[in-house]
Amino acid sequence: MNKKILLFLLIITAVSCKKDNIEPLKPKGKPKREIPTKTTNLSDCYKADIAGNIIELQIQNKAEVTTGTLTYAFSGKEVTQGAFKGKWENNILVANYYYKAKGKSKERQIVFKRINNELLEGYGERKTNSTQFKDVTKIKFNENMPLKKVVCN
Repeated sequence: MNKKILLFLLIITAVSCKKDNIEPLKPKGKPKREIPTKTTNLSDCYKADIAGNIIELQIQNKAEVTTGTLTYAFSGKEVTQGAFKGKWENNILVANYYYKAKGKSKERQIVFKRINNELLEGYGERKTNSTQFKDVTKIKFNENMPLKKVVCN
């Protein structure tokens, strides 16, 4: 129950954090040179909705660590919602997804490939008795349900 409340508060906080009508501060003296990061967007949202099957993903990029929330709402199945933590490498996000299903806390590895403004979810062989992929380099990506970049709510 506490994890559901924490997740709910995390989502509400993320949704309510908007920067509207804020005047930029004028720098004093010489401006500092900004160091570019590997990803330019700090927060991105993606969604797939095909025939009532929905996947929603919100990504927070911070230096080398990427976190966010992921929701699966497939027709006729239990909605799964949770958080993930991982990293990007060569436009591929490899992360561990933490969620609840049927009242139990679960974890599994997820992989998404970024192509332009879309994400494709990866699938492949898992290690024996594990939720981790056997070989991340042999992942296949589902082009039938691309997650398209959307405006974050």
